[in-house]
This record gives sequence, C-alpha cells and structure tokens, in this order.
Amino acid sequence: MWFFMNSCYVLSIISFIAFIIGFFQAIFHFHIFNANHLTFMILVCIIYFFTETLVIFFFVGTGVSVKEYSLDKNLGSEYHKRSISIKRKVYPPLLLNILFMIILFILVGAVDTYRIPAWVYYLIYIGSLIHLIKVKIIQNQCFRENTKIILDMSGIQPVY
Repeated sequence: MWFFMNSCYVLSIISFIAFIIGFFQAIFHFHIFNANHLTFMILVCIIYFFTETLVIFFFVGTGVSVKEYSLDKNLGSEYHKRSISIKRKVYPPLLLNILFMIILFILVGAVDTYRIPAWVYYLIYIGSLIHLIKVKIIQNQCFRENTKIILDMSGIQPVY
C-alpha cells in the first residue's frame, strides 16, 4: 500500500512539472526531447492518465482490502463506510479533472491546425492546472484519511 501511495505522489509531481513545462513550451515554442508541443503533450497525457488511473485503483484496492479485513475480523461496517466516503470525496473532482484534461489534449490539435485561437487554449490550460492543484489537495487529504482507517483497523496510533 505504501509503495503505491508514494508512487502516486511521485507521479503526480512528475505530471504536474510536465504540465508546467508543456504550458511554457506552448507559449515559447521550444523543444523538449527533440519534440514540439504537440508531441510533448502526448507524453504528458500518458503520464497524467497513468497517474490518475493509479490513484483510482489505489482507492479501489484499499477499499476492497478494508472490506475484506473488516469481514474477516468481524469489525463491522464502520471502516468500510469510511472508505466509501473517501471515494465519494476524491472521485468526482478527479473525474472532472480527467474530463478537463481530455478537452485540453484535444484542443492541442485544434490549436496546432489553427481551428481555435491559442489564447483560448492558454486559458483552458491555466484553468485545468488550477483545478489539478485543487484535486491534488483533495487527494492528499483522502490519502491521509485512508491511512488513518488502516491504522485504526490495526490499532496503531498515528504519529504526527
């Protein structure tokens, strides 16, 4: 569990940095890894979607583990309900951000073919990045709550 949670953090940082680089690349038209903005954004897209898929599966996997552990140890449904409430907090903004990023990635091609003005793309890019920051704050809170559930189930007191 700790490995996957830390992997989510590391990949989130990498994808955020890649988004920042991609934004400046769109404005200043420089190459990264000998790739123009359109090609670099394909790489960013792959990293971003892999990261968010890993986050989703992390919460799914720990939710299943919490449910199974609760059933095996006859702990009742309190822990499982807490796990479900975490998913209700994290999934809606996460899925909305994925939608924003899909729109952003589609607009890369529209800007590249001059179908929409670049300033529209820049505004959507900035809005998507701001929303991504908000989602990452929510994810961090949910990771902390999820860890608290695991510690509560095991009887370990958290150290702050």
